[in-house]
Order: sequence, then C-alpha cells, then structure tokens
Amino acid sequence: MYTLPLWAGVLLGRAWAEDPPPDPPPTPPSDASPAPLAPLAPLEPLAPLEPLAPLESGGAAPLAPLPDAPAPAAAPQTFPGMLNPAMSFNGLFLAGAELDDGALAPPHVGEEEGAKELEGAGQTFGTGLSVQEMELQLLAAVDPFFKANVTLAIPGGEGLEVEEGYVQLTSVPRLLVTIGKFKESFGRENLTHTHALLTIDKSLIGQAVFGEEGLNDVGVGASLLLPTPWFSELTASVDAGNNEVIFGSGEALGMGTTAHWKNLVDLSPTTSLEVGLSGTTGLNAYDGRTIVGGADVTLKGGGRGRRQFNKYVWQTEYIFAAPGGSDSVDGLYSTVEYAVTRRFWVGGRFDWMGVAVPVEPVFAGTAIVVFAPTEFSALRLQYQRQFLPDDHAIDSVVGQLNFTIGAHPAHAY
Repeated sequence: MYTLPLWAGVLLGRAWAEDPPPDPPPTPPSDASPAPLAPLAPLEPLAPLEPLAPLESGGAAPLAPLPDAPAPAAAPQTFPGMLNPAMSFNGLFLAGAELDDGALAPPHVGEEEGAKELEGAGQTFGTGLSVQEMELQLLAAVDPFFKANVTLAIPGGEGLEVEEGYVQLTSVPRLLVTIGKFKESFGRENLTHTHALLTIDKSLIGQAVFGEEGLNDVGVGASLLLPTPWFSELTASVDAGNNEVIFGSGEALGMGTTAHWKNLVDLSPTTSLEVGLSGTTGLNAYDGRTIVGGADVTLKGGGRGRRQFNKYVWQTEYIFAAPGGSDSVDGLYSTVEYAVTRRFWVGGRFDWMGVAVPVEPVFAGTAIVVFAPTEFSALRLQYQRQFLPDDHAIDSVVGQLNFTIGAHPAHAY
C-alpha cells in the first residue's frame, strides 16, 4: 500500500486550515406547489352470484354420514363423603340449684340410681352438677340419590341410644322421602334438638303430650313442596306407634300417622312469618284412639347495616291432645329471643297448661341469658318458676355449657 510521507500530510493540513474550500451556494426556494393527486375512479359493483342449479336425478350421490365415535370408557365414580362423613359431637353440662317451696331440692343427675325427680309439670334438674345430654352425629351423601343422617345420644351421660337414624331420597324434584327413625314433623319444638332450643328444657305442653323424647319413632315420611307463590310444604308420615304417652297400643296395626302443613312468607327483606298446622293420630294403650292437633306461628326479623345482628324471634305453639280412654290435655308456650349483640342473647318463655280443657291451670315463666362466643359454644343462665296446683311452686336456677366439635350441619330455619 502506498503511504504519504509524514511531512506531506502536515503541509496539506496547514494549507486546508489557512484557505478552507468555499461553502456550496444555497438552494433557492421553490414557489411551485406540488400538483394535487388525481381522484380514484369509483369501483364498479360486483355482479350478484347466480344460484347453483339443483342436482339432477342422475347427479352425484349425497355424502354418507360419519360413523359414530366410540363412547369413552366410564371412569370409576366416587361420591363426596362416601368414605369420610361429616362428624360432630355435642355436649351439654349443667350446674344449678332447685327449690321446692323454698326448700333446697336433692341432687338429680341424669338417670343414675337413687336420683330423685320432683313431681312437677315439667322436667326438673335438681341441685348440683350433671350431664344433660351428649350427641354424636354422622352425616353423608350415600350416592347421588340418597343422603344419610345418624345421631347417637347419651342422655344423662349414661347409656347409648339411637336418637335419629334415617336415609332421605333427594333426587326427586319437589319431593323428599325419609325412611328410618326420625323426629316427626309436628309443630316447631318437636323437630328441634335439645342443644338448639332457646331454653334449657322443653315446654310444659310438649313434655306432657309427647314426653321428654318427643314424637320420635321409626317410620316413613314424605315432604312435598307445593306450587304456590310462597313457600308451602306438606309433610305426612307413618310410624310404628311406639310413643308411650299418646300411642303404645302394642297391636300390629297400631301405627301412628302424622301430618304437617308449613307456610312461610316474607313480610320484608328482613322479616318472615311462618304459620303451621299439625295433627297426629293412632291407637293408644287405653284401648282407644288418640287425636292430637296443633298450630304454630313464628315471626323472625333482624336489623340491617350496623344492626344486622339485632335479630329477634317470636314463636308460639298450641297443642291439644284427646287420648281415647284418658283425660284430655291442652296448652301453649310462647318464646321470645333477642340478640343484643352478635354474641349476647336474652329471651324468655311463658307456659300455660289448661287453656281450654277444664282442669286447674299450670303456669311457668322462664328467663334466660345466652353468651355465644361462636356458633360452636354457648353459656346459658336460666331462671324458671313453675306455678303448680295447690299453691305449689318450684324455682330453679340452671347454668348450661353447650359446645360442639366437628362439622355440625346447620339446623332447619
């Protein structure tokens, strides 16, 4: 490659610096504006397509349908809760004092030997500590058609018995069929388990007509949702007639039949009214037939916004029983409960035996305070006074601890 000598490069650079080349003359501005573009010619519309001529009789044959794809093999199916049913355990513990005409009553602990129960219109708990009841519940779906519910009870902390054990057919629209041992649909209180009651004990008329265990027997029942603008349900059942208070004939055809008509309407977005009629009949141990009728009214409501926990429930039920061969009995109870806060409830119950039947009436008044930290626990303090015939009175103050562990299902509305 040829390279200039160093001294030649220096001389050329010095000459360029002393006499630089002149700038190129500026380009004169042009006053002529560019010519506008010629408009495009409009497009001509396309000619409509001619319809296809129909195939002649000798045309091509139609395509054969594709063969059906083989159905996939059915995978083994499992159902929720088949192997792991929902289990829960509930316990009720009592501590209290009872006065019989001012005298302290003896201890009454469940069904232990030597326990003494005062003669009164309703259940009494005596003085001291006791176990009211324990329950173990198992609930699961059997398959897409049935669900099962089993409740094992330990009343008084001793002995194990099946309180409820039934299977329900749930796959038929508007119809629910129950088979097994269950609390029959009579009124409101009979369907309620002990730990779900407002008060610690049941009403006086409920105990007098159905006993402490209520109308709970082996049978078959069906509930039909009627096609009405409001919620209307008709329930009918046939049981074995084993209730010792109103039935218990011991005959092969001494079964009992029960019917209940429930109607529920919304009075406002936060208030509902339920009205029900009930009836049951069957042969009794007095060689006669027992007829029991009842009516119930329940009003529920609550606040909104900040007062959404200020709920109230008013429930009243009247029952009349005419056992053929024995004396008739009737009565009513009325309960009121109000949630002061989310965890604090107050309430009361009024009992009246002998409303229409010509017997000496019996009254009772109950006041209760409930503190429920969660839906799994509650502390209750109850005072009750029973006004019995011959100016006899029973006073009781009972505290109750109510707790539940496990997946306990929600109770009926």
